[in-house]
Amino acid sequence: MSTEKEIVVVAIDLHKGSNRVMGRALSAAAETGGVVHLVHVAETNIANVKPPEDMDAPELTGNDLHKLQEFVENRLADFKKRRPDAAVPEVTIHTDTGDPADKICGFAAEKDADIVILGTHNRTGIKRLLIGSVAEKVVRGAGCPVLVVREKKHDAKQG
Repeated sequence: MSTEKEIVVVAIDLHKGSNRVMGRALSAAAETGGVVHLVHVAETNIANVKPPEDMDAPELTGNDLHKLQEFVENRLADFKKRRPDAAVPEVTIHTDTGDPADKICGFAAEKDADIVILGTHNRTGIKRLLIGSVAEKVVRGAGCPVLVVREKKHDAKQG
């Protein structure tokens, strides 16, 4: 049996489903004695009306370390309440800018991740065509298993 800890990379964008995604990552890491690397990748905000020299880093890149730290602290507190007997995984926060799918896949390779966990916004049609699907690109590009977490919503028509 290997003594190496499982490496869980969780990609968070702080949108609606991020709590669920982080919960899955913490549970996966706790079950294996693993560690969690939270990665937040933002595309540079070139549509901002202020010139770049007048913006602070979070405005320019979309990366707000304070919000990410608060998010992690809240999720860890929730995890401790739900699973008081479980080992609480170590969580490290990483931020970057650029193409989210490329950065997530590159980060997973750099950390030699055992699994990547991320959410989906469930975009369809023209929105998906114009924006693309980060989750789909990560599933295709990652060199390890990828768990895509989505809201549970069964369609009775599908069978």
